[in-house]
Amino acid sequence: MNMNSNDRNILKKSKLQEITQQIDPRFTLDPEVEEILLEIADEFIESVTSFGCSLAKHRNSDTLEVKDLQLHLEKNWNVKIPGFTQSSQQIPSNLPSGTEETTRVFRKPPIPEIHKQRLMWVKKSQEQLQKQKQKQQEKKQQQQ
Repeated sequence: MNMNSNDRNILKKSKLQEITQQIDPRFTLDPEVEEILLEIADEFIESVTSFGCSLAKHRNSDTLEVKDLQLHLEKNWNVKIPGFTQSSQQIPSNLPSGTEETTRVFRKPPIPEIHKQRLMWVKKSQEQLQKQKQKQQEKKQQQQ
């Protein structure tokens, strides 16, 4: 598909240049690099939107929702949307009555069993070293 890139781009060159200037005001992008980045951004947005629509259709819905995009981004791209992660749950906030706002609570990820075992081994070895040091100190005191 060889369309004029300005007609098709979701992300415009001016916005890309603005982002570049925020990173480093002395930095400029080569026009070819700009075109490639714009094309990658468009393909990414198109891919995520298309997959999100297929997820919505799978739910028998004709509405694309955040959860559709979120699922695709988290599972396929490992991109977490702040405030919208799958592992969060909503609870009512302590706001004055009449406000319908929720606060997101993030669960601490479970600690794998192997990690717990390693921690136990480290603790045991530290205790053994501590006992050995105490015995050595007792021997020195007895010799004196």
